Amino acid sequence: MAIKEIKSKLEELEAKKREVSPKIEEIEVLRQEELAKVNKKYDHLVDDVKQDVKLLKNNLMNGIIDTFEKVVMNEFDTKRSTSEYMITDDFKEFREGASEIEMFPKNLIERLDKVINGDPIENIAYDLEKIKNMYKKE
Repeated sequence: MAIKEIKSKLEELEAKKREVSPKIEEIEVLRQEELAKVNKKYDHLVDDVKQDVKLLKNNLMNGIIDTFEKVVMNEFDTKRSTSEYMITDDFKEFREGASEIEMFPKNLIERLDKVINGDPIENIAYDLEKIKNMYKKE
């Protein structure tokens, strides 16, 4: 093949590419539309399957926060009812157990630690409503 023929074939190739380009773009648009439909269908199916897990996780977190509230309020009541207050063993045991629960909020463990290290239990007790609003799920 001579150079002239090669150049002619290259021009023909470029013309062919320009000719099919709109068709390819149209097919790509159709592909994306169909993939979006399929993805939407399967996303919905996956969400349905995950719903039970989400519900169980929410219930577990609500239980954690309810227990946290109960322990804090018991400690708060103990402090108010005695003249010489010391951190109770129940509070310390709860703190130790909380660190073993992976999903227990780390910042709440830190707040328990602060009380054990001398901060007033009131610092948590007065924030319980805010804590519940932050962590409890419907």
